[in-house]
Parts: sequence; C-alpha cells; structure tokens
Amino acid sequence: MLKNPNAHVAWLHLEDEFLGQRESRALLLSAEFHTMKQGSSSIMDFCRRLETMAATLRDFGDLVGDCTLVLTLLRGLSGKFRPMVTNIKLRQPFPTFVEAHTLLLLEEIDLNDVAADTDLPPAPASPALIADSFGSAVPSGRGAPGHGSSSGGGQGNSGGNQGNR
Repeated sequence: MLKNPNAHVAWLHLEDEFLGQRESRALLLSAEFHTMKQGSSSIMDFCRRLETMAATLRDFGDLVGDCTLVLTLLRGLSGKFRPMVTNIKLRQPFPTFVEAHTLLLLEEIDLNDVAADTDLPPAPASPALIADSFGSAVPSGRGAPGHGSSSGGGQGNSGGNQGNR
C-alpha cells in the first residue's frame, strides 16, 4: 500500500504491528496479575496461575520479584485463609514464594480435613413413638398387630375410622 515499499519499511510496519502492542499488553497483564483473586480454585491452581503470569510478565521485561509474588498471593487469597495471611506476613525473614506456597498447601489440607469431619452425616435419631387410639405406644411407620395396623386388618379398632393417629 506504500508508494515505494522496500524490505526495511515492510519490516518496520510488521514489527510495529506485532511488537507495538507489547507495552499495552504488559500493562494489562500487570494489572490483571496484581488484582488476581483465588476464588474457588485450590492453592495449587492459584499459585500456578500466579507463577505463569509472573513468567509472562518477565518475558515482557517486567520482572516480578519474589516478595511481590508473595504479597500478590496473600492479597488474592479467599477468606478462609485470612488467619494465614497475617501469620505469613509476620514471619521473619519474610518467606519466599515457595515457602508461602507450602504453608498454604498445608493449611488447605487441614481446612479440608476439618470440613470433611464436619460433613459426616448426623447419627440416626431414635424412632418416634405414636399413640394409637387406645393410648398404646406404637413405633412410627409400623403398626402393632391388633391395634389398627394395616397388617392386623383393623382388629381392636371399634370406631373403624379412628386407627393410628
């Protein structure tokens, strides 16, 4: 489309087209990295996403230090890890990303174990007793023979319509 194209001019146009957006893509990725949240993903998945984004930013020339990586990790954690955030921030010396990742993995295991223990089904309740028309206790769901149950054919039921209540 140029009047006097040559290889150098074509190369400059191609370079501008493919690499010219590099800075804006790096800025966008940096903003996404610093605001990333864990959501419902596991610690392993969340840390992997952060590491991948940090490596991509490094490819764009924006080096992400280990301290920044740890702080971004802590800022993005879900609420169930809030106590660990304070714990990790107060460690001396400040933990590396690998150390913080390991601590959070251990905490996630503990939290999952506690959740599994509390998710056990409740103990079966004792069967309820229902009084029949004669004032006798009858286990719920079962009729006593001779006291208006379906198996007793309504024997002993003087009213016919009274049965178990």
